[in-house]
Amino acid sequence: MKVLLATYDNDSYTCWFPQGLAAVAAVLREEGHEITIWDQDIHHYPDWHLTRLLDETKFDVIGISLIAGYWQYKKLLDLSKAIADSKNRPKHYIIGGYGPTPEPEFFLKKTQADIVVMGEGEDTSRELFKALE
Repeated sequence: MKVLLATYDNDSYTCWFPQGLAAVAAVLREEGHEITIWDQDIHHYPDWHLTRLLDETKFDVIGISLIAGYWQYKKLLDLSKAIADSKNRPKHYIIGGYGPTPEPEFFLKKTQADIVVMGEGEDTSRELFKALE
């Protein structure tokens, strides 16, 4: 599958790539999936940049990992809108991380994501992608 993993802009000069998302990327790559990273945090892309990428490139899955916090939640909502605005929305929109895990139904409703990954993302993703295929 062709997978886009996205990171949101933390509005900081210090950028650390999310280790959970990195682990998921590594596992999915080992499983033979094509991984693309869209890193808003390091490049400070505007949200519409994600919409444009999705319009121009067909992906089967988009995934975003979220830590808890209002800023991060707001960014997730903004990026969810950018995904929804795409003419080429991936078939599966997956979110995970500390943010959505305690309230998965709330996050599914607010983001229009299809799946919330709970627990260790790399283990769950391996099983999930086998089921999606």
